[in-house]
Amino acid sequence: MRITRFLLPASIVTAALLFAAGIPTAPAVVASVDLEKIYKSLDQLKASEVRAVALRQGLEKQLAALTDGVRGMQEDLESFQVGTPGHNDAINKVILKAGDLNALQSYAKMKLEAEGANSVRDAYASIRAACAKLAKEHKIDFIFIDDTIPPINPTNLEGTMQQISGRRMLYSNPALDMTDVLIERMNADFRAANTTPAANLAPAANTTPAANPTPAANPTPAANTTPAANPSTGTPVTPPAPAGKS
Repeated sequence: MRITRFLLPASIVTAALLFAAGIPTAPAVVASVDLEKIYKSLDQLKASEVRAVALRQGLEKQLAALTDGVRGMQEDLESFQVGTPGHNDAINKVILKAGDLNALQSYAKMKLEAEGANSVRDAYASIRAACAKLAKEHKIDFIFIDDTIPPINPTNLEGTMQQISGRRMLYSNPALDMTDVLIERMNADFRAANTTPAANLAPAANTTPAANPTPAANPTPAANTTPAANPSTGTPVTPPAPAGKS
């Protein structure tokens, strides 16, 4: 009996094996995004920056009040005779108040850094989620970060090589870029999800100017000029001082 053998092309055999193994053989659909442009254009991050500014201003007011309090207490030391129990007690109060000031300074720094890190991390998670939605809608298999866009900063040889080795893409077809589509979608979704908070923030911003007339009408500073004599030991005198300076 004669046996006829058919030699199939290697590509057909490979495709058959991949199909049998359940591995997809269709060409992948890819797209790219400019991550730096996305971060600069997101309303989500802009809102985070507004909150960070408000937080920073609040912490600065607390620091200013504590600083003025420490200075006032230091000035009050002059009214006590050195070595007396009153002088020693005043020194201890200044030390405690200065410790509160240092603690608040450390807390303010850590709080601002943590808020910045959280906003960037949350934005990255939102970018990934939005990319996943767009990829499913447009049947895209991969969305890459186009790291060919940012220029290489001029530096020494080692720094240049580090920038080059940190990049993963050598070329990206501009026709595959979906940065603007992603930004538009993310900003639209963010505005839709934050319409009520935005409305709530607007009156809050309007109430602060309304509160400004109260510092403007500063009969209290006039009262503060009268306690120019050292009875200002009480803390009530210190808070009006920064308000008058502003």
